Amino acid sequence: MTPEEAYSIRLISDVKLNEIGLFHVETWIENEKYKSAIYLNKQRITFGGNESSPYYYDGFLYYVKGSRREAKLIRQRPYGEPEEILSLGKIHKYVFHKNGILIIGEEKVKPSTYFVSDKLKYRFDGKGLFWTRQSLFLYNKELRKIISGNFDVTDIATNGNRIIISATRENDDYGLADIYEVDINTGELTRITQGEGNITAIAMNRDGKIAYLGHRKGKTPWAVREIIFPEEGKSFLCGNTCGNTVLSDLFDGVKEKIVYEGDQVITLGQVGGESHIYSVSDKVTKLTEGKLAVRGFDFKDGKLAYFYSTPEKPVILFYNGEAYDPNPNVKGLSPIEVKGEIEGWALITNPSNPTILFIHGGPHMAYGYAYFIEFQFFASNGYNIIYANPSGSQGYGEEFAKACVGDWGGRDMKELINFVNEVKKKFNLTGKFGVTGGSYGGYMTNWIITQTDIFSAAISERSISNLVSMCGTSDIGFWFNAIEAGIDDPWSKDGIEKLMKMSPIYYVKNVKTPTMLIHGEVDYRCPIEQVEQFFIALKMNNIPTELVRYQGDGHEHARKGNPKNMIDRLKRKLGWFDKYLKS
Repeated sequence: MTPEEAYSIRLISDVKLNEIGLFHVETWIENEKYKSAIYLNKQRITFGGNESSPYYYDGFLYYVKGSRREAKLIRQRPYGEPEEILSLGKIHKYVFHKNGILIIGEEKVKPSTYFVSDKLKYRFDGKGLFWTRQSLFLYNKELRKIISGNFDVTDIATNGNRIIISATRENDDYGLADIYEVDINTGELTRITQGEGNITAIAMNRDGKIAYLGHRKGKTPWAVREIIFPEEGKSFLCGNTCGNTVLSDLFDGVKEKIVYEGDQVITLGQVGGESHIYSVSDKVTKLTEGKLAVRGFDFKDGKLAYFYSTPEKPVILFYNGEAYDPNPNVKGLSPIEVKGEIEGWALITNPSNPTILFIHGGPHMAYGYAYFIEFQFFASNGYNIIYANPSGSQGYGEEFAKACVGDWGGRDMKELINFVNEVKKKFNLTGKFGVTGGSYGGYMTNWIITQTDIFSAAISERSISNLVSMCGTSDIGFWFNAIEAGIDDPWSKDGIEKLMKMSPIYYVKNVKTPTMLIHGEVDYRCPIEQVEQFFIALKMNNIPTELVRYQGDGHEHARKGNPKNMIDRLKRKLGWFDKYLKS
């Protein structure tokens, strides 16, 4: 398999049920660019190459037609010509109200030659500097801004009368959100939620009752999420956490959602490496089964449509008892479950082949039963692939997810090393071993090579090397690093000392492993200064190392970066591992 072949798949998102059938969006890469189109009942109906977010309302098809600098809301009658209703810099979501169309969007803004901020949070990965924020607009013949400020409106729900939004108004610096009721005439907000917490998605039924996916546990990145009914004082857990944190490197850009219809909320829930659909009413009912990861769904008038991924198939759309596969000729290798101290998996191509340990990011995310382009690519090129969910991973309960807090590179590293030894013995692996990971997986890759030389090669991506400098340069580092390190003040003497002793750069003199470092130039989550420090230190200690910097790419460079860069990345990673693991 070549990198070009690895990325020659079609993916599904934006599933939407309506009275004329099922809409879905397909995304693919063509001529080194992302393309998308809308399908109705599995037949393509738009052909511009950049359409998404379909919605059928009052005899019209609505959708968003986007480019890098502009997003247009389009309206079209069956067999009629498309009509542009409005344009913004970005359109994140739109819903229909008796007074018009409510839109979460960003205005078109031309950046100035200077930027001034008086807040801790003034830039964000994937956005850059905050030249504009996500606001709430109303369209009725003309566009009017309803809610705006130095915060983001993150979601909206309405039954046509009542309107609620989620927004980071109270604690934007830390990304915490609340639910507010909106007075559409005055823009006045009435706060509904109490305390502090995270809100990922909100929903409302026809009677105006509301629910959301999230938690009220403050600044706790490891907290499990629930379905919460804030006006009724009820909450429910789906599996080990509501929502889905099962990772993949698919470029579908899916977003989490919930649907509230009648007396039930439809949501995703996760147990270990599986994510499934659940119904929440007076009790929680699991609606799907199997070794898979459901990534998106819609529910309307008692009908359910959803799409899922498996280790062998990038995506399958399921509706009305029928499965639709946009990639019928793609069939990946199946992993073997390895259940010991922690849950893990292995793709064994040949016991004598070299083996690569992949470490996931987060740290409160998880590997599982989703397709990985990179796993299948390396397996097809003569490598065994192993991966696992050490302490800190989500999907095994809140205590397990919290277990790495204050102990990055401690218990989780021991578990991963034990996993490597277990797999080596179980499958009688005789080839060399390599290690790779991104984000927290990049931190762990950097950390492991300062603690052991059992790996013959390493590739660290969008990584962390210095937790102290990251506190002042990352979009979330000033709070995330402190909380994850278990300290109150990252700038106190004790705080700085603990952060440094948890940092790979502190032990860089121990490294003996040839290491490739890959980073996006505009990564605001793990800023490129992190890899610059580690690269210079490795070079000055005469360790074979290369630094690959991708122009224009951020933290998502390996999942939805520039397609040309993603192809180049796989070629370079393969070349590095071939050089040090196959010789």
